[in-house]
Amino acid sequence: MTDYQQEQFPLPTPGRLRRELRLGRPPWWMVVGLIVVIVATWIPLYLIGKKRSSFSTLPKIHYIQDMDNQPAFRAQHPSSLFADGSAARPIISGTMARGHLRLDDDYWRGYRTISGETENRIEFVSEFPAQVTVDARLIQRGEERFGIYCVVCHGKIGVGDGIVHQRALAANEAQWVPPTNLLTQLARDRKEGQLFQAISDGVRNMPGYNTQISVDDRWAIVAWLRELQKSQPVAPPAEVSPSQ
Repeated sequence: MTDYQQEQFPLPTPGRLRRELRLGRPPWWMVVGLIVVIVATWIPLYLIGKKRSSFSTLPKIHYIQDMDNQPAFRAQHPSSLFADGSAARPIISGTMARGHLRLDDDYWRGYRTISGETENRIEFVSEFPAQVTVDARLIQRGEERFGIYCVVCHGKIGVGDGIVHQRALAANEAQWVPPTNLLTQLARDRKEGQLFQAISDGVRNMPGYNTQISVDDRWAIVAWLRELQKSQPVAPPAEVSPSQ
């Protein structure tokens, strides 16, 4: 650019602008304030970076709630929305949770209900249901579950000499009913479904285990019991005392 052009169209340099606008040097407090403001804008960035790279046991701040947190009634609380004034609604008759229809009585209960002309009767299944495959894996699982839930009363091989029975005898419990010896011919003659139902619903002093032991594991225990009966000799019938 020539000198003539520079005179006609001067370049907007900082020095030229300061002279033409007659701007003086800003006071020190203004410079300090500007620096403070600039540094203050960095603080949110620092806090965000620190939060994203650190761990905390406190819940995160939930800015956008959407429908994640909704007001709900607690148990036994009233509600004016319904005519009966109760927030808890009764279960509709005939409803069934998905996957809990349980129409297969052989698998879920171990017996069938036979309707007769005058009354209904129960018929226990005499073999394992189609859903149960009796193999080494199932028998091993049954041995494990038997050791957890059954050994304490029936003993390791099922003769009824578990630690609970031994302690009851030591304490001279007059009303104590000995556990069933699972190696007697009577126990061997029981059908698979009857053994399953006994585990599920209980017998005499024995409580039902349908809430503690899954259906598959109950059938696994039956499979292991059959293996025990095959490997052990037949035990004599249990003696029934007058008190029983």
